[in-house]
Amino acid sequence: MTIHVVLLEDDVLIAKLLQETLVSEGLLVSHCKTLEHAHRLLNQGPVELLLVDRILGTEDGLDLVRYARIRYPAIGIIVLSGKGLSLDRIVGLESGADDYLSKPLDLREVVIRARRLAARAHAMMPLRTDELLIFQNFSLDPLARTLNHPEYGNVPLTGKEFDVLYCLARSGNKPLSRKSLLRTIYGRDPCTTDRTIDTLVSNIRRKLRAVSATDPVRTIRGNGYAFGVVVIPQQRSQEIAPGA
Repeated sequence: MTIHVVLLEDDVLIAKLLQETLVSEGLLVSHCKTLEHAHRLLNQGPVELLLVDRILGTEDGLDLVRYARIRYPAIGIIVLSGKGLSLDRIVGLESGADDYLSKPLDLREVVIRARRLAARAHAMMPLRTDELLIFQNFSLDPLARTLNHPEYGNVPLTGKEFDVLYCLARSGNKPLSRKSLLRTIYGRDPCTTDRTIDTLVSNIRRKLRAVSATDPVRTIRGNGYAFGVVVIPQQRSQEIAPGA
């Protein structure tokens, strides 16, 4: 698969080194120096990964992070910054970044983290984010990252619960293994186990059953989980028909 990376970095030498390293690993890299250029590249898409320098002269790279996280919720985002204090990292992560690397950079670490996040984004991007996923009486919105029901309104899900439900709903009823789901939503986080997926699925089922008596998630013995109901992609401009 081709991984497209947008690199926002105003230091020419750092950008050249990063671009050459990532290209040598088989990634397609588009370099830009300004927020305006980065927005243009991002909206031309598809882009699986953003590498964002925090300080860009008078501009703040976190402005792009916030925009990208809302507009393209599946995209992988890594902030690169000379600000390495704990508070700076927290601000970066709270702004929507998946990862935060302090300069000077370890290029091999950048490559490993970039590949991991890009693979996750690639797996979650086949469905356009301007389409809702309609199943039974639920509406799953990948842009707003919300699950809604016409009678009960918003069904509260944690970020990871939403990721699992979204992966299953867009899978076309194909079984997804626990390890596949882990790789997609956690990027092979070594702190997670197969049991983590079971817990997330259990929470999703409990919340859906509290609203509707149905359970769209099927357990596939020895092979993880699958979606057991029909899912209909629907444009936002269209009105959702009752009982869809």
